[in-house]
Amino acid sequence: MTLFQNLRQIWPMPSAPKSIVIIGAGGIVKGAHLPAYRKWGLPVAGLYDLDVARAKTVAAEFEVAKVYESLQEALSAPGDVIFDVALPPQALGPILTKLPEGSTALIQKPLGVDAANAAELAAILKQRRITAATNFQLRFTPAMLAAEDAIARGIFGEIVELEVRLACRTPWETWPFLTELDAVEIPLHSIHYLDWIRATLGMPKKVYAKSVGHPDHPNLADARSSIVMDYGDRTRCCLSLNHTHKWGPDREDATIRIEGTKGAAIIGLGYLINYPDGAPERLEMITEGTGWQTVPLQGERMPDSFAAVMANLQRFEAGEDDRLLTAIPDSLDTMCLVDACLKSNRTGEVCAPQHAKQGSAL
Repeated sequence: MTLFQNLRQIWPMPSAPKSIVIIGAGGIVKGAHLPAYRKWGLPVAGLYDLDVARAKTVAAEFEVAKVYESLQEALSAPGDVIFDVALPPQALGPILTKLPEGSTALIQKPLGVDAANAAELAAILKQRRITAATNFQLRFTPAMLAAEDAIARGIFGEIVELEVRLACRTPWETWPFLTELDAVEIPLHSIHYLDWIRATLGMPKKVYAKSVGHPDHPNLADARSSIVMDYGDRTRCCLSLNHTHKWGPDREDATIRIEGTKGAAIIGLGYLINYPDGAPERLEMITEGTGWQTVPLQGERMPDSFAAVMANLQRFEAGEDDRLLTAIPDSLDTMCLVDACLKSNRTGEVCAPQHAKQGSAL
């Protein structure tokens, strides 16, 4: 047995899963939330969407017994349920103000449209005593859990290099609401990497970011980004994110590279290759004195990580997990980092992220 075979890849499910009420029936619910809950045995009590016909179609596909005719009916669902609020950032506020006091909710990322809005949402959640987490599920993929475990154990030594590189085609047209946003790539895609990097390396001292559009997406504010994160003079961290590669999947790339003083890892984000069909995800690791090893993965981001982030929330509420990884205070810091990147993009300047003021958060 190699050093890497004992790394954590799977988040345990709650011993007594609670039923889930899903608010929203868009593509992410159909493509990830519901497949994840079905695979991992997390019961779904019902589904609500403004488009009731769409909700009924999705519910029928996944054998969800109840489609709520109104938001109030969904929020009044009987029993001790968990709310899965899977809505665009601009739609979160009106919903969170109506969630039952003392309830538990998983909230779609990003947490609001910017850090100021995120703080407002956090204050609402605190005032209503809602236990909440943000759906930053990238942290919960088998490959990312294994990498995090290896870093925590010191297997790679001091982390001196962290790089995210994408050259793939993201079908932005799948999400029509994106045309209404002032920024797209950083707050809706790169936010996952920023959240994970911040959780792994801490808040950077400074950031520089530049997002640009593309002729194939004239109605989008942007579709590609370059981000440099300053962690001092010993760690290089950068992200090169091209979502408009249209020259065939054979030349697409989606990788995260982690290098330390004692070892390294390469994570292949196969789910972004030839989207939506995808390619196999992969994890390769090496330490001093050994060769590269392919670590067999025990699952995939789609759908497994979506079940894992819900499991962490339910287990935390039940006292089975002592830490809620994507709790609201943690998510506020991610939103502050995103804000710094967006400010840098607007101004062309290097910006210093500020930690969130945690007094108003859960």
